[in-house]
Amino acid sequence: MKSRKFFSKLKEESYDVSIFDLMNAKVYLEKDMTYLPQDYKKGYIEDFFTFFPEVLKEIKNKTEEEIEDFEIEDEEIKRVELRLCSMGSKQTGRESYEKLVKTVINYLIFINERPLHALTTRFPGGKQIIEKNGNYYCPIKNAQSNELSICEFCICKDLNEL
Repeated sequence: MKSRKFFSKLKEESYDVSIFDLMNAKVYLEKDMTYLPQDYKKGYIEDFFTFFPEVLKEIKNKTEEEIEDFEIEDEEIKRVELRLCSMGSKQTGRESYEKLVKTVINYLIFINERPLHALTTRFPGGKQIIEKNGNYYCPIKNAQSNELSICEFCICKDLNEL
């Protein structure tokens, strides 16, 4: 699929994410992160719900003409979709969360090529993503590379490569 066509689809989807979806997604994520340390959970949720709405706004404000037109493998799009659908628990609010995440993550991976987390996100141990000379380095890139994460699709390199 051509990137402009895919972006057009994502832009359409971005208008389907309502304020109620954002609220439901937040409740969902708070419940899904129940057993994480409170300070980590609070910071992660704050970063998530600052970053993702900003990216949604960016998608809505961007035009198709601003997007470089290149081919995106349909199989890669499907792989990301399947991975996103397999993440997290299946509780109330899941649909709103998925709607938000699918739109934003697909944009970050395939169109904008930016990290999937805000640069302000603090990971366990207090580390965060570092940007240096146009490259991004993540402290959990290799630690989270498994069939339950989306790290393999992220533009970030492992922090140890810095």
